[in-house]
Amino acid sequence: MIYSKTEKIIDTNRLRLRLFHETDAQEVAKLCNNYNLYKNTLYLPYPYSIEDALSWIKNHLGNFNNDKYFEFADKTRGVLYGAIALSNH
Repeated sequence: MIYSKTEKIIDTNRLRLRLFHETDAQEVAKLCNNYNLYKNTLYLPYPYSIEDALSWIKNHLGNFNNDKYFEFADKTRGVLYGAIALSNH
């Protein structure tokens, strides 16, 4: 495992985790605009728009820098596969 503190990226042999960027918003909206996903989550709006994605992404860097939450995109091989969030609480 390799961790880049400056880029905030975790690389392993099988995956790459990094903070979400605003440029991910369209992919996030496409993945989250799913009624079945909405039914099984507590806070996901439906329909899910690009504005929802941008609103969600905008706090990630601050959360990371404040050691509060670590919300990573699984962007292995350039494709957004999903997200993982870790909490320091």
